[in-house]
Amino acid sequence: MTSNDTTIQTTMTKIFCSIFLVCFTLGRFLTTKKEKKNATSRRTAARASSSSHSSFSSFQCQTNPSKKAAEKFTFTVSLCWITSIAIIILLKLYEGFTRWHYLLYCGACTLPYVVYPLWKPFEEDKGVPVWERYVVKANAWIGILSFVGNYIWTHYFYSVLNAKYTFDAHRLNDVPISMYLMTHAYFMFYHAMTNSILRKIKTSYEKDVFRDVFYATVVAALAYTTAFMETLTICAFPYWEFTNRNMAYTLGSAFYGIYFIVSFPMFLMVDEDVTTAKGKKNTYSMWRVVWESLGSCMLVTLLLDFVRIVLTDVSFTMK
Repeated sequence: MTSNDTTIQTTMTKIFCSIFLVCFTLGRFLTTKKEKKNATSRRTAARASSSSHSSFSSFQCQTNPSKKAAEKFTFTVSLCWITSIAIIILLKLYEGFTRWHYLLYCGACTLPYVVYPLWKPFEEDKGVPVWERYVVKANAWIGILSFVGNYIWTHYFYSVLNAKYTFDAHRLNDVPISMYLMTHAYFMFYHAMTNSILRKIKTSYEKDVFRDVFYATVVAALAYTTAFMETLTICAFPYWEFTNRNMAYTLGSAFYGIYFIVSFPMFLMVDEDVTTAKGKKNTYSMWRVVWESLGSCMLVTLLLDFVRIVLTDVSFTMK
């Protein structure tokens, strides 16, 4: 282990210890939601006997069966391609890949999210028009985010971190097309996972200023952690290169995390509460999905550029 590796480990340990300490401290001020006053003692006892089940259920979307089924499907598909990536990296199978192998493999990781629910709709979606199904809306939202992220935001990494893809690939705007596809799979998994965590906070604790601060802090923590973990794992793939690996882990993770600071809470809201407090229908139309995703992308673009201007003297260029 080199001195540079030791420095990186020390820096990241300090960062994550600080994140944990802040979240833990803020969590001490949260107020757990009380039982409804009209709950009977029998129901209370039943909840107590099945506390583990109730605890797990609070991570799932109980207000929208279509969303609950889609998130379960996302976790299942994600487990498959994550396992396949681990095998490819460990056995270095990528060394024999051509540009067509990358395209076919990444497409195979992404297509199940899009094609399978259309081919075999979930039980909860049968009889529901295609554009009204949550999984279709989720794919549209993430598809836009993935496209903009590769087409525009990757160039911030090229400019600020001097990063580059060096494997042979079909390219669009100097970004491998296979990465457009693979990003969709990654982002579907990330956002389903953080939906569960953020939902747990919203359903388990009383809404007050402490919960709002805690919620925002957890969003930031999840964004940075997600970005760092992807950066850490992708470093095992030698054809995504950085000039300064220490900067890639620290500044690069913060830079990448900006994507998720915006997208995690915005994506959670899609069809999360399908009825209002007055009982009115509150599902998203496909137009609303498209425009909110595009609006989120615009905000991320502005934040990325603000950070670039404030923290660096690097000019942004796009080939």
